[in-house]
Amino acid sequence: MADVSIGRIFRRGFAGLFAARGRDNRMQFWLFSALVFGPLVTLQFIVQMILSFPSVDLSGGQGAIRTASLDAHFFESVAIIGTVNLVLHLIGALLLVTAVARRLHDRDRSGWWSLILPFAVVAVGLDQARRTEAMAKAMARWMAEARQTPPEGIGDVFAFPARLQAAMPGPDWPAIVAGLAMLWLAIELVRAGTAGDNRYGPRP
Repeated sequence: MADVSIGRIFRRGFAGLFAARGRDNRMQFWLFSALVFGPLVTLQFIVQMILSFPSVDLSGGQGAIRTASLDAHFFESVAIIGTVNLVLHLIGALLLVTAVARRLHDRDRSGWWSLILPFAVVAVGLDQARRTEAMAKAMARWMAEARQTPPEGIGDVFAFPARLQAAMPGPDWPAIVAGLAMLWLAIELVRAGTAGDNRYGPRP
């Protein structure tokens, strides 16, 4: 019976960070992916929680000044969180490049296709940062308008998300291409490997 322990998955995955030769089956690949992205997602959540809440100002202060400070903190946090997310996802993608290559070998595909993963993370991350920046600018403008002219009814309140969505630019072409490439890659990664030996080695 094959050894499918977490220890073996861990050793096989991290020992092969710089070795793309050979083949990995689906269980090895997906469990190792969970071991890589689990801590990164946890760290991402912690960073978002820390940055999303402003520090408590016990000295009080004038309302307008305090409101402006909170707004500045919020929009600054949005930009920082976007950068942190991009960096963490890129780290995860780089850690998985060789594992993706071995999984593709199991599908009898060239391991060079694994480079889709970091390319897609960067392309989609930069596009998301661009769209988030546009959203933050629109929010800042509309929040300032709302303080001067408060919403008159529930319709105005529900209209805000629609206006915000309409102000966001659409995805750019690199992000669209990256998304389509990632869709193909994901389909390959979830499919079973070839039966028996192939040109990349024996069946794992």
